[in-house]
Amino acid sequence: MNPIIEFQNVSYSYATEDGAESAVQGLCFAVSPGEFVAMVGRNGSGKSTAAKLCNGLLIPQEGRVLAAGMDTANENLLFEIRRRVGMVFQNPDNQIIAATVEDDVAFGPENLCVPQEELRRRVDESLRAVGMYELREAEPHKLSGGQKQRVAIAGVLALHNDVIILDESTAMLDPRGRTEVMQSVRALNRERGLTVLLITHFMEEAAQADRVLVMHEGRLLAQGAPRDVFAQEETLRTAGLSLPAPAGLARLLREDFPQLPRGILTEEECAAAILEAFR
Repeated sequence: MNPIIEFQNVSYSYATEDGAESAVQGLCFAVSPGEFVAMVGRNGSGKSTAAKLCNGLLIPQEGRVLAAGMDTANENLLFEIRRRVGMVFQNPDNQIIAATVEDDVAFGPENLCVPQEELRRRVDESLRAVGMYELREAEPHKLSGGQKQRVAIAGVLALHNDVIILDESTAMLDPRGRTEVMQSVRALNRERGLTVLLITHFMEEAAQADRVLVMHEGRLLAQGAPRDVFAQEETLRTAGLSLPAPAGLARLLREDFPQLPRGILTEEECAAAILEAFR
């Protein structure tokens, strides 16, 4: 199966007063259709630059990015690339522009001249997918942060994207809002086969992905299944990252309870292991 996102030795630098500052260097990775990939790294590691390179918001200065097989450097393909690869940013207020929830979700496909009957179907379908259909007539500014972000995701879904990129989309939300958004994203990935690239600094979110990419100083430091990546504690320290909270707690408890298994990632696994240890 061909990758839906592919980075081929990609480099990109930002212009500064002192010349140029490298953001990503020789970046190579691929995302398969239907995969849920999390990219983690501390601030300045290059992960948000990588996100913007995925759909042509930034163009590689070296190497190539292929989105659904299309070269993002080809200006003639940018419209189709952005129709196939949608992005949700950190602040949902920057993406919500209409007076009601359903009007906001309709804005994108309406500008693509989608017929009214199809438009209605897409809006309703997208709002149901993120659990916001009952609030379709609500005013967006009255919603919580998590609800606004789910509306932003619905707006991307209504365009019938193949890929959704979430660039720190839960960073401004409280724990409840983050949970709401992640539940919606996981459901869309599992039930619809939507490809997800999640840019995050929350390790608990990354632990829910199929695969984790670890960025450090513009390069890919490690990648693999969450259990494999989070077992590489020295690599995580090099990248300035911590373990997911349940894994960190299990590591501390293991000093007194060495029988606790390794590879714990979730709260449920941690709780079950602690109960077993105290039996």
